[in-house]
Amino acid sequence: MINIEIKGVQFSNKGAELMLIAVLQQLEQQLADYQITLSPGKNLPYLNRAKLGAWQKLSFRRGNLDLTGLFGKFPSAVRRFLKRFGIVTEADIDVILDASGFSYGDQWPTRDIKNAVKEMKRFKQAGKLYIVLPQALGSFDKPDIRIEAEQFINAAHLIFPRDEKSYAACSELSKIDNLQQSPDFTASVTCPKPSYISENVVCLVPNNKMVSKYHSDQAHHKESIYIDFWCYMIVFFAQKGFNVVLLNHEGKEDLSLCHKIQSQSSIETELLDGLSALEVKGYLGQCQAVVSSRFHGCISALSQGVPCLATSWSHKYEALYKEYGLPENILDFETPQKELNIKLNQFATELTNQKKKCLAHSLEVKKKNMHMWQTVFEEIEQVRQ
Repeated sequence: MINIEIKGVQFSNKGAELMLIAVLQQLEQQLADYQITLSPGKNLPYLNRAKLGAWQKLSFRRGNLDLTGLFGKFPSAVRRFLKRFGIVTEADIDVILDASGFSYGDQWPTRDIKNAVKEMKRFKQAGKLYIVLPQALGSFDKPDIRIEAEQFINAAHLIFPRDEKSYAACSELSKIDNLQQSPDFTASVTCPKPSYISENVVCLVPNNKMVSKYHSDQAHHKESIYIDFWCYMIVFFAQKGFNVVLLNHEGKEDLSLCHKIQSQSSIETELLDGLSALEVKGYLGQCQAVVSSRFHGCISALSQGVPCLATSWSHKYEALYKEYGLPENILDFETPQKELNIKLNQFATELTNQKKKCLAHSLEVKKKNMHMWQTVFEEIEQVRQ
């Protein structure tokens, strides 16, 4: 039975959890017999992994020390013994599906891509598949990142850059024909409709990364401006007659940010926390509009025909909104209030047209998703034979 490791996912960040669910839904539809493996981590706790029936991968990475490949060289008798405890090594895995979302490029530590390269090379040597599912990649301008990126791009079996900029960054370093551009694959995730949503809701989804080093070195100095931005969103949409709700899309950092917004807002605002990824997507799909700094918050709205404004901390947002034909929907949270008010009023008057536009493009995205998965499973079938 084929064993597939799903890499780069977690349960704290709802976007990462949604990508895990997207993969699981496709595996269930496409493969009769399979096993999945997940690596342990603080955001991949044992009980969550156990509920999915996942094997636990024996891995160890601390800084530049990586013993994961060494564990894969254990004698078969030792590996059989470990399986009694639900533990497998790299040697027991046939395919890696990397669903990291956005983890490889100049904004991230060099060790992340370096560890991935080591794993890719071991899999390639063993005749196994390492497939990079649709995600944002690059830029690769820093010398140390660029060296690793060239190996990363040419060691993977297949890479699906999610947008034009990611594709261009990979194509520049590619020496083999393994690149296919494909959009984010969570648009096709099916989810139940919630029964607890109020009518006429505008949902606000903050993101701590907007005021962290991942955005820019000075971003953390702008937290008060960012909080003021959300407070103004609450006032604007409340005055338009909407029920405004804050939603925590990630974990402790986003929750803390939501609490700060609540405490500084002049209007009492409901906060949703603790929802699963499917519940989050289902909830956003029933809103009248969404304002999101979380990428998968944007996708969950747009792919269900819900008009959505965004703020951006990486090129993936601009690429997404260009793809949906709505580049004007990206806001700069430092925009003066008078100018911001004009943009919000225009958005509020165009909700019906935006809904139609989102739904039409969502159908195209889902077709591309199907084509991507068809390609992936054709390659997996080759391994199973």
